[in-house]
Amino acid sequence: MMQINILKSMINSRHSLQAKFVGLMMFAILFSSCTEEIDVNVDSGETRLSVEATLTSDLKKHFVKLKESSDVFYDQEAVAVENASISVSDGSTNYQFIETKPGYYESENEFAGEPGKTYSLSITNVDVNKDGELEEYLASSTMKQPYAVDSIRLHYDPEYESEGRGDDDEEGEFWLVSLYMKDDIKTEDFYAFACRRNDILVHDTITEVLVQKDTYFNGETTKGVDVGEFDQAKPDEILRNNDKITLETYAIDEAYYDFVFQLQEMDEEQSMFSGPPGNISTNISNGAIGFFAVYSITRTSIILETD
Repeated sequence: MMQINILKSMINSRHSLQAKFVGLMMFAILFSSCTEEIDVNVDSGETRLSVEATLTSDLKKHFVKLKESSDVFYDQEAVAVENASISVSDGSTNYQFIETKPGYYESENEFAGEPGKTYSLSITNVDVNKDGELEEYLASSTMKQPYAVDSIRLHYDPEYESEGRGDDDEEGEFWLVSLYMKDDIKTEDFYAFACRRNDILVHDTITEVLVQKDTYFNGETTKGVDVGEFDQAKPDEILRNNDKITLETYAIDEAYYDFVFQLQEMDEEQSMFSGPPGNISTNISNGAIGFFAVYSITRTSIILETD
């Protein structure tokens, strides 16, 4: 077996929230419902390229991270892939990326991804398998239209049970973020959710983001579905009066939903003595591991008032 490290930019899998998300949606239908590392096991073989690339609707410098895969028993960090040539094109404009530190590349200029456009990623001038021949890696993804969120609310649960937030389940005092919005019946939609506290992203790793598809609520209006949680036993999640809470709703596609969901499942179930998991989804060519994620973001904020 081989093992790679995929750095996480945003999004522990929140299975309790996912279960309650589905349950509340079914109830409503009847009655009206960015950096830590994750280890990925892949089949033995030659070294492969690990890619983390994200492009959003935010106006900023977007990034690409490149590393080599490394052996499961090799206790060193994965090797950064340097001196690559990276560009992103929307069909009319090419955005060049420059290496700002080993294996980390940023777009030369700030730009905002536009919903409806297809973006193509090109990675060249790399020889990951060390065979003396330069390789090329390609990926493309279309940015979906942002979702329209009606509002969010906060509610306190002194005996909340949260599952899948690390090695142990958490139980205790939580503030929960409830979502109010209407899903579009004409489209098959895939969602991801993360939360900010006073403009600081709290759910900043790929295993902390809740991903959900609209199977159980297609075309329905959500009426207070919990899609975010703040554990009051964790220092960075403690909420105080007048805190600004922001829910980020990501309009992701099915391929990225599959990728995140599979990583979260593997992160909970993987052990040194377990069998190899199924192949993790990717949209990158030439046998690379990872994903080129393209999505729009909707931000909805509320001020916590405890008095």
